[in-house]
Amino acid sequence: MNAGQPVRFVIFAAPRTGSNLLCSLLNAHPEMLCHHGLFNPDGIHWARDWQGSGSMADRDRDPAAFIASVWASGGDARAIGFKMNRDENDDAVGALLRDPTVRKILLRRRNRVRTYVSEEIAKLTGIWESYDASDASLPAVHVEVDDLIRHSALNAVYYAAIEDSLSATGQPWLDTDYETLDDPGEMARILSFIGVKAQASLSAASHKRGPADLGAVVENFDELAGALRGTALLDDLYRRDMPELHHHDFTP
Repeated sequence: MNAGQPVRFVIFAAPRTGSNLLCSLLNAHPEMLCHHGLFNPDGIHWARDWQGSGSMADRDRDPAAFIASVWASGGDARAIGFKMNRDENDDAVGALLRDPTVRKILLRRRNRVRTYVSEEIAKLTGIWESYDASDASLPAVHVEVDDLIRHSALNAVYYAAIEDSLSATGQPWLDTDYETLDDPGEMARILSFIGVKAQASLSAASHKRGPADLGAVVENFDELAGALRGTALLDDLYRRDMPELHHHDFTP
């Protein structure tokens, strides 16, 4: 990358793994511009304080040209990036993976049960991003064990394919996960990988869309616990989630 050009980065994530939280935290950095899902099939999700240009038709007709326009429209930002979710535009994913000048972050969520339940809730409510605390009500979800296992395997295959592609081309990447995003040290590590300093305060614009206790939304919780007995997923069912994160303060 030529001197003076902003650092370019992409966050690869499966749905409901904290990508909106991470994007909003990074976009709060005074030297960064971090969009959300620019290749979301339902729309182009720019950073909340940014009015981007380009239509979905233009984006889908020529993903590489659209990405180039994104990199060129960062203003004075020292780093510019966005997220790509599982099952989004294959041509865009391929272009990003082939470009060694784009820094790659792989964001996961350790708790596979919560990832699945959160995705089912989002499908039922249509709320995939929440910036309003009034979005707190959650529907009950019936979890079929086979669907849960398939979902877990689907995400595992997704991340493995990205890792294989990057390994084959000798590209480094940063692994992080949702459950550590509340750790200032982890956020400092992410910022360092991107190439900016952990300075000022990073405020999270998004609101958490998940229960502290899965038993509050999984209507067949006891049945599910019995079916998962003897599997690694049983621990995920009982493990507490990360509390809602409001900000990181790096100011001495």
